[in-house]
Amino acid sequence: MSLRKHFLSKLLLAILVLPGLAMAAPLYRMTWLPQDFTAAGLDGAGRVVGTAQGGAAVWSTGGTTYLGTLLPGSEGLAINNGGSIVGRVGSDAFVYAGGAFSVFNVPPAYGTWATAINDAGQVAGFGAVGFSETYAFLYQSGAVTQLGSFGGTISVANAINASGHIAGFASRAGDGDDWGDPRRTASVYRDGVQHDLGSLGGWFSEANDINDAGFVAGWSGLDDNFSERPFLFSPDENRMIDLGTLGGVSGRANALNNAGVVVGLSGIGSVGGFDYHAFIYGPGGMLDLNALVGERGDWQLVNALDVNDAGQILAQACNGLGDCRAVRLDLVAAVPEPGSWAMLGTGLALLGWQARRRLRTRLHQMAPALLVGTLTAPLAAATPLVDAAQGQPGLFRVTFIPAGFSAYAINSRGHVAGANGAAAVWDGAVVRDYGALAPGSSAAAINGHGHLAGVYVDAAHVFSPAGLRNAGRGVLVGFNSASGLSDSGAVSGNAAFGVGERGRGFVVANGITRIIPTFGGTWGGSAAINRHGAVTGTASVTGDAFPVPHYLAYVYRDQIMRSLGTLGGKNSSAYDINDAGEVVGIADTGIVVDGSYFMELPFLYAGGVMTSLGSLGGNYGIAWGLNNAASVVGSSTAITPEGPASHAFLYEKGVMRDLNELSALPAGWILVSATDINDARQILAQACNQEDCLYVRLDPPPCGC
Repeated sequence: MSLRKHFLSKLLLAILVLPGLAMAAPLYRMTWLPQDFTAAGLDGAGRVVGTAQGGAAVWSTGGTTYLGTLLPGSEGLAINNGGSIVGRVGSDAFVYAGGAFSVFNVPPAYGTWATAINDAGQVAGFGAVGFSETYAFLYQSGAVTQLGSFGGTISVANAINASGHIAGFASRAGDGDDWGDPRRTASVYRDGVQHDLGSLGGWFSEANDINDAGFVAGWSGLDDNFSERPFLFSPDENRMIDLGTLGGVSGRANALNNAGVVVGLSGIGSVGGFDYHAFIYGPGGMLDLNALVGERGDWQLVNALDVNDAGQILAQACNGLGDCRAVRLDLVAAVPEPGSWAMLGTGLALLGWQARRRLRTRLHQMAPALLVGTLTAPLAAATPLVDAAQGQPGLFRVTFIPAGFSAYAINSRGHVAGANGAAAVWDGAVVRDYGALAPGSSAAAINGHGHLAGVYVDAAHVFSPAGLRNAGRGVLVGFNSASGLSDSGAVSGNAAFGVGERGRGFVVANGITRIIPTFGGTWGGSAAINRHGAVTGTASVTGDAFPVPHYLAYVYRDQIMRSLGTLGGKNSSAYDINDAGEVVGIADTGIVVDGSYFMELPFLYAGGVMTSLGSLGGNYGIAWGLNNAASVVGSSTAITPEGPASHAFLYEKGVMRDLNELSALPAGWILVSATDINDARQILAQACNQEDCLYVRLDPPPCGC
């Protein structure tokens, strides 16, 4: 070790073990990024690349440069010190350098990501070829070099250093028994060879960053294949170092700088929840970044995404309401106390001393292009049928959503998510869609901010005024889509081998992608996610087979899978979950009807017990949605003078009622199903007459009856 390295290590050690670190004065202050900015990476000057106002964007304290007019729908993923940017647009990768975009796809991949770029302009990324088949690449001067794997079908590149060494992960031959979550190991590609970094004992490890000295940061499973640890790989010692956690069972390292300072996120003690805090790790160990930052108010730093050589940190902060924003942590310039805090300020300011170099050309002569109108014009509607319940105060008012709009979910403001040829939202008056940025997309979920989640170019996406965010990049199978979206941006979704074939659910929260396990079967899926990151859905059981399937409703929170049971029969499926963890769906009762089929009824799972909601007179029903007051909506077979028919229902206070009797519908229309309900008791439903079916929003009567 050189004298300089020895001095810096001792200095960092003194800094990170000082007692009472959070008691005197803050070490960092938070600089807020714009509310609509989705952050991805940090350069040496503190500029942040990400996505905002319809495309890739670069933020600095001097303002934001929006690139959406140059490349609409683009997503910025990485930036070098010269201001060059890489990312993805549609199914292609892009490089933005010197004021110009170049877009490329790496055959035979159907989707290509550019995930990292160094100061020499070398680009690392990966292409998705098919089901559980991806390959990492190095792109330079228009030429592509594939990096290979360790005999398996997967390799992914996440970072590249000044020497062109690439960190990521790759799979071994066989990939393990779980096709949805194949076994893989952290890797570094250098000198034409893919090097296996091993693991901390588990089946999985991934490398997320590499510095110029070849040190690597990432995460690895332990021997129990449940616990996960952030690691620092030392090329000098050729070993992976376990960095520990802040008290929880899991943690991940996302980035490191040239002084070897590592940042990431760690569990804080609870098991089975997305309860993470951002950390910084140096020679003195791991510290919670929340203890080093002043004036946070109700905000907690839940993840640290990147760190530069000046010690600035890119992080994500979330508040008690579940809202999340990107922040940059800047070292406090004026330290109020001399002595120890003077040493703290001086010491951490030297974190980038080893690798400081002059910045290359800044982004220049790019006027901010404010894409205020990224959504298209309102969808024209046929003569709407609205306010049919005027003058009938005890009934739900019915508003027909414009024809051509397929509706799937409703948020707290009564806005409806769906599709009309592209992901779209209806705000009660007009439909606005994302056809310009994401033609052919569709939305299945909407959160309280009006952001949508669904599918675009065969991958789960979030659609918002900021632009597009690919939420399926970490899912290592061919096709995936989003099924749920929380206010904090957590996404639930489904991945599949092909149409109608086996699939798996997944969740992306706090920057972590997890494949949801099954109960031993070969398939599963997710339906919804709540504000705490708990996902509900359906998973198959060992021995599941046609024509006698076996599957159960579940709740999954981080790494804990819980079966909800049945109503006495064999099977159950879940479709929605509220913030209290209550779940609705459908379950077998075990009662045989006419000697040929089982009675299946809607259920409410609350307090650890599954309860049947009954029916409107028939033998079949399904609960599709519920709100935080446990009001449940769905469809049930009703016995009518014309025979059995599907009717929408509302279940409250232990009683199921036919929504047709509670709503003032135009003559000839029947509510056949209700699919979602918000906390204001607004209900999304489908109404049919003899000629057509349309979606409607039901607004409750003022009396609350």
